[in-house]
Amino acid sequence: MIKTVGAGMLRDRITVTRASEAPNGKGGKKKVIETIADSLPASIAVKRGGEVVQAQRLGAQTPYEIVVRYDEITASITSRDTITDGNGVVYSIDWVGSLDEGRKRWLLIEAKVGTVANR
Repeated sequence: MIKTVGAGMLRDRITVTRASEAPNGKGGKKKVIETIADSLPASIAVKRGGEVVQAQRLGAQTPYEIVVRYDEITASITSRDTITDGNGVVYSIDWVGSLDEGRKRWLLIEAKVGTVANR
């Protein structure tokens, strides 16, 4: 886990997107991807990896810790959102929480690389 955070650590830029549904004009619904935050300063750090069993196969899993400043926009980030970094890597969010015990300065996002199942 990232121990100390300062503004100088926010060297990465991320985009946060959210999938939702909107009427398609024909009585149905269509999937809409909206951008929640674009070019948001962040710190992306790799945590120690692990293994996961899916479909009776053992595979590697590398978790990431993404830290951003806490504000109105970042406070709305949930595990249903998706993050894309400046290199085009897509992260699915596992958990979002305050990094500094309720003082609301930094937000910690635990994520992993890959597609998001609920989208």
